[in-house]
Amino acid sequence: MKEFVDHCCEKCTHTKENPCKDFVLCCLEGPICHENESCAKKRKAIIDKVALNEHFVIC
Repeated sequence: MKEFVDHCCEKCTHTKENPCKDFVLCCLEGPICHENESCAKKRKAIIDKVALNEHFVIC
């Protein structure tokens, strides 16, 4: 997983055909559709990477 839109694993339910209704929340706090520490760490790594941009703010 390199971007927020990528599946974190095979249990991820977000697709173009069936987008996650909680997509933004899932990107920031997820995964929402399943519990997995490894997937949460992957999401956190992307947040940390994006957070280097001065215009990125988590409310």
